[in-house]
Amino acid sequence: MEQHLLGYEYEMYRLDQAEHIAGRLDQVAPRNLRTRRNLMTRPPEQIRPYLRRARFEYVAYMVEFEHDWSLASALIERWQPEFHTFHLPCGEMTITLQDVAYQLELRIDGDPVSGCIEDRQSQTKWTVKLTWFHNTVCRELEQDATEERLRKYARGYIMQLIGGILFPDASDSWVHIRWLPLLEDLDACGRLSWGSAVLAWMY
Repeated sequence: MEQHLLGYEYEMYRLDQAEHIAGRLDQVAPRNLRTRRNLMTRPPEQIRPYLRRARFEYVAYMVEFEHDWSLASALIERWQPEFHTFHLPCGEMTITLQDVAYQLELRIDGDPVSGCIEDRQSQTKWTVKLTWFHNTVCRELEQDATEERLRKYARGYIMQLIGGILFPDASDSWVHIRWLPLLEDLDACGRLSWGSAVLAWMY
């Protein structure tokens, strides 16, 4: 007897309450996430002290990490959005604030990263392309760069980290300028609880 598939086999989420996509994985081709590529490279040595002051130095190393997209795709199959957990054969697993602190070395205490966007138009109106930061603010750094130039480069680099790695959205290549005032004073930026903001954004 011919076995009929349910029609949802190519979607990256659960089928329904009755049957999980995992029960049909042997009948369909493997699927992987569509990956994002960014132009970022490791930061120049001259701006590392500024990234350290802002507590973004370790995150900067993530731009060269090799990601296991097959593993990420498999985890998505087991994600339960109602509970924010992965349902695995051994039990449930979730991402905690402690995980964020260990993996990203971002602060999870300190002043909150807060703010709001009034409407959807504001969400897209005040955005800048990530490539603009890459090509304009973070162009090749001169050997005799001034203090102000180094600070600008560091802020532009952090904006790329924020838009491309820490707080990505469906736009894929834009970052909202609401983050920029938080980077004006790099020492004050380093006292903010970026780790808790990243976890909240993910959920």
